[in-house]
Amino acid sequence: IVTGASILLNSVMEEKANRVLEVLLASASPTEVLTGKVLGVAGVTLTVLAVWAGFGGAALTWLSQVSPEVTAAFSDALAGLLRGGLWLWLIAYFVGGYLMYAVLFAAIGSFCETPRDAQTLIGPVMMALIIPIFVMQLAIRDPDLGAVRALSWVPFFTPFLMSARAPSGPPLIELVGTMAVMVLTCVIIVWLASKAFRSGALATGKLDWKGIVGLVRGGA
Repeated sequence: IVTGASILLNSVMEEKANRVLEVLLASASPTEVLTGKVLGVAGVTLTVLAVWAGFGGAALTWLSQVSPEVTAAFSDALAGLLRGGLWLWLIAYFVGGYLMYAVLFAAIGSFCETPRDAQTLIGPVMMALIIPIFVMQLAIRDPDLGAVRALSWVPFFTPFLMSARAPSGPPLIELVGTMAVMVLTCVIIVWLASKAFRSGALATGKLDWKGIVGLVRGGA
């Protein structure tokens, strides 16, 4: 999720600096341009995941021939993914998380022309990302901890924490509830990001978060 969103940020930032975004927006709507970029980077991300899966599958195939224990562990892991449709939940959380962060990073990139500008604006987002990354380790060890369960309902943390908690079999209400909140947040972020994307592509000069909010509200 983070890698794909970062690729999208750098891509949009480079096109903003070269004035390519202005040309694109002259022939397509902000939503269309943003959708194309998000889907394109999603294809790159899935290709990387497929390569990793291929290497992992080859390694497991080789190890299973020399170690019966590895074969048994792999079979148990596969059975766990298939039990109760766990793999579907993991894919859904991945898609929701990627969509949220991808459109957010793309919108931020449309306001930046240099890496320094991007670091200034992306800093608060990356600081927020540190929280679920650290809490994920706790979620794996104790998935029913009160703090972990509470943070799982925060939409920006949901993809990470619920993916870590899902294998432990949390209540269905938590799976469905967190998914619903995440989907609603995705819809709102995509709507706001499309407006911010157009405003950012046509904006000049350096902007802080206060200036961005005012520019987007004015454009809306």
